[in-house]
Amino acid sequence: MDKQEATRTCGQCHKEVAEVNFALHETHCTRFLVPCPDCQEMVHKEHLDTHREEQHTLVKCSKCHQKMERCQLLDHESDECEQRLQTCQFCDLELPVKDLQDHDVVCGSRTELCMECGRYVTLRLRPGHASTCPGVHNGSGPPESTGKLTPNKVSCSRCWASFPVEVIEEHKRGCVSSMTLLDDEDEEVDIEDEDQLEEEEHNGLDVSELGATIYEAPHFLSSRPSRYPGVEEGKKEDPDQISCCPHCHLALPFPTLRWHQVKCEIHAVLK
Repeated sequence: MDKQEATRTCGQCHKEVAEVNFALHETHCTRFLVPCPDCQEMVHKEHLDTHREEQHTLVKCSKCHQKMERCQLLDHESDECEQRLQTCQFCDLELPVKDLQDHDVVCGSRTELCMECGRYVTLRLRPGHASTCPGVHNGSGPPESTGKLTPNKVSCSRCWASFPVEVIEEHKRGCVSSMTLLDDEDEEVDIEDEDQLEEEEHNGLDVSELGATIYEAPHFLSSRPSRYPGVEEGKKEDPDQISCCPHCHLALPFPTLRWHQVKCEIHAVLK
């Protein structure tokens, strides 16, 4: 095995040179090479000015306008510049690095609906959600919305009560007939009551003597409320006075309250 060749370090370029060639190398190095005053790199005397211009001239970064030597520009633009663009991991939008952190906090807090389990998951947790999603592991889809009726029930457009699909048509016929008859009855009673009140007042009779005969009328739910709730018996009602419905507590003028109260009672029973 050949012995390792002996080497010496050149005092000019600081390179390891074979000892047998050291004298020739040192002579050549001293004659033609000089250290760059900016980076101390050994450069050929004829190329020193070109080297300094290409490597050490001051330039500005086109994004942040910071000054630096030309040899540092590439590293600065790729790794250090605060204005360099990077892509948001959540929305793929390109933003300057200095704004990206604040953007990620907001953007990563947005939620998206998981089509497997029906839950809303933040974008930041979405990668890990796939491994814990109950919809993926159980093979079940998103749950049905609780705000809607189940498929086998529908609402009556008249009274808004819920009924099975099989009986909704029968209910609608009865619901419409009942409401129509009640409306006709209300109109007839209102006309008769008004005519009777005018006649009695014209004859000088006290309205209170009529009692429940005028104000009461039978219907299929319960006894009919007084014509104008809140009016003391024997006193003439004031059409501008307002009272509350005992069922929904809606404040209405007396002429409107009577028929509203009957319909409100029907709606409450049908719920």
